[in-house]
Amino acid sequence: YLPIVKVQAAYPRRALQRGIEGYVVVEFTVTKQGSVRDPVVVEAEPEGIFDQAAMDAVLKFKYKPKIEDGVAVATQEVPFRLRFQMADER
Repeated sequence: YLPIVKVQAAYPRRALQRGIEGYVVVEFTVTKQGSVRDPVVVEAEPEGIFDQAAMDAVLKFKYKPKIEDGVAVATQEVPFRLRFQMADER
């Protein structure tokens, strides 16, 4: 499988106002059609702050599916780490 489209996650307003940064690791299935299905947060720091924004973003990702013996197949437990960092104002 190869990434075709990756969408930037929306920074949660509450986290932005409080100056909170972090990351979320999501695992999901890349379908035979190249879309993302069944995303699950497997790690987050801090917990619960960026989870929904990460899930919303990965559901918009598109992939070229994995090919086995000339046939597209689904790939399960694909990990992806999203970082949430505020822009440096310097």
